[in-house]
Order: sequence, then C-alpha cells, then structure tokens
Amino acid sequence: MKNKKLFFWEAVATLIGTIVGAGILGLPYAVAQVGFVWGGFLIIILGFVAMTLNLLFAEIILRTRSRHQLSGYVGQYLGKYAYLIMAIANILGSYVAMSTYIIGEGKVLQALLGGSEKFYSLLYFAVVAFILFIGLKLIKVFELFLVFAFLIVIAVVIGLSSPHLILENLPYFEPSQMILPFGVILFAFSGVSSVVHVREILRGREEKIKPAIITASVIPILLYFFFTLVVVGLLGRGTTEVATIGLGEKLGSFMILFGNLFAFFVMGTSFLAVGLSVKELFRLDFKISANWAWLLTVGVPLLIFLSGVKNFVWLMGLSGGLSVTLTGIMVVLSYFKAKKEFTREPEFVLPKLKIWGWFIITIFSLGILYTLVNLF
Repeated sequence: MKNKKLFFWEAVATLIGTIVGAGILGLPYAVAQVGFVWGGFLIIILGFVAMTLNLLFAEIILRTRSRHQLSGYVGQYLGKYAYLIMAIANILGSYVAMSTYIIGEGKVLQALLGGSEKFYSLLYFAVVAFILFIGLKLIKVFELFLVFAFLIVIAVVIGLSSPHLILENLPYFEPSQMILPFGVILFAFSGVSSVVHVREILRGREEKIKPAIITASVIPILLYFFFTLVVVGLLGRGTTEVATIGLGEKLGSFMILFGNLFAFFVMGTSFLAVGLSVKELFRLDFKISANWAWLLTVGVPLLIFLSGVKNFVWLMGLSGGLSVTLTGIMVVLSYFKAKKEFTREPEFVLPKLKIWGWFIITIFSLGILYTLVNLF
C-alpha cells in the first residue's frame, strides 16, 4: 500500500498540474498592460476565488453518492438544461484554449528555431491531432514527480531573472486597463474539474481532501505572483505575449532555450489533456463515434487559428471571461442547492458562504458581460 502522505501529495500534484498550464505564460503580459500593483492584487484575489470554487465543488462531490464529472454534478442539482449549458461552455472554452496553444506553440518554436510562425503552428497541430486520433491516454503515473520538477524549473527561471529586476517597471498604473487581466487570470487558475480526480485519489481518506485542495490552490497563487513580479519587473511595458520569449531576448541564449522548451512542453501537454477531455465528452456523453468525436475536437480549433486570430493573450481572456466565469457561477449555484438536497453526509462542511457566493456570482456575471461587449 502506498504511504498516506504520498496519496496526499499525489492529489495536490494532480490539481496543481491541471491549474498551472499555458496561463502562466500569458499572465505577465496581461498584468503589464495595467501595472503590477493592481495586477498582482487581482492575482491574489482571483486566486482565492478559484480556491473557494475548488472547495465548494469538493463539498458538492462529497454530498453526492453517485459519481459524475463536473457537468454531471451541475445537472444533478440544477437540472438537464444547466447540464447542457455547462457541457457547451466546457466545449467552447476548450476550443478557445486549444486555439491558444496552437498560436503559442508557433511563437515559441519560432523563437527557438527561427522561420515561419504559422508553419510551426500547423506542424505542431498536425502532430497533436494525430496523437489524439490514435487515442493516446495521458496516464499521470509520475504526476507528483513531474509537478515537483516543474516547480524547480520555475524557481530556476525566477532565480535567474530576479537579479535583473528593474523596480521602476513595477509601480505604474493604467486605469483604462483595470479589467483587462480579469479573464486571463481566471484562465490561469482554472482547474475546478480536476477536483473530481482529487476525490478519487483520496477515496477512503476524505478528511485529507480539504487540506489537499487548499495546498494545491495556494501554491499557484504564490507561483503566479512571483513569476509575474520578476517578468514585469524585468520587461515592464515591453513584456511579450509569451513571457519566456521576452525573458530569452533579455537574458540571452540559455534562457531562450531553457524558458521556451519549458513553454513548449507546458502548452503541448495542455493541448493533449484538454483535447482528450473534449473527445471523451463527445464520445461518451453525446454518443458520437470516435472518428467524428476526434474531428469535432480538432477541427474547430484549427478553423479558429486559420481564421486569422493571432492574439495569444486575448484568447486566454476570452476563455476565462466566458467559460471559466460561467463554470464558477454554476458551481456556486450547485453548492447552494447541494446544501439542502444531498444523498450522503460530507466529510467536511464549509460555511453557507451566501454573501461570498453571491459576490462571486455578481463579479463573474459582470465579467461575462464585459467580455461579450468587448467581443462584439
């Protein structure tokens, strides 16, 4: 039998591995548009909002005897229309995220190898689309060790960049851009669906779920805050859309190779993880054949890319401002319902959180409205 502590850290690593992805690469650019003081404040506040949603969803799972994915839990407590809305939101959000990775990989490979950004994006897409067609399962046997290594890599990047930090790059403030980082930060913190896997890892040790979620939610807050601090402190208003590209240009060949290889693998694994999830949703929930499920999964992100959309960070903001916010609203409403109607006694009980819950709903609703107004 595995050591109980190992189970705990595997659960922590699973959630961190879902949360920390390509969002970390676009976060500094979004914050640089408004200034680090306000942007850093938003990272902390929205990070704790994300932690709240993770904990709310965990209690929903523990109050439910049957097993589901995120959409299924929402459907159980809010009805079939809510389930459908949730499923569509997840699919659309995944499409935008996958398009973001296609664009980002082209930028990273161009920084590493030179040549055509569009060519590299299409080459990358062809490879990952083929892997998805084969049906490769990303079994995270070494998730704990991979996340530990990932944290070491980020610590090295922060350590190498810190001595070059320019304090004058931090205190400026652009009031007209106050809301701009909102969607990107939410995109970077999105990972609530992975709480299902945390529960499965800790099945039989449910008392560890709450501390595991808190630990796995706080680490990305600290990671994002300090990574953004050193990148914006180093590059200021000249922060690039993909943070590691700007770091490489500023710090030289070692950072170009080290930082952009990190970015390449972060986005590569993120595309496959999201793509596999969407493909399985089409195949299992919508009963679509495997080939059509694959085509629907990869075809739409390719069309978005070919349409000419090139703004890496804008797409992150779109996904965060629509899909992540809608998911958050559904989780809060499901939590309110699960407090009254449940099929098992949970191992931990959060306060009713009425005021905080409605605050999240209000802020996320305004975020959706802001995103739609800017989109159209």
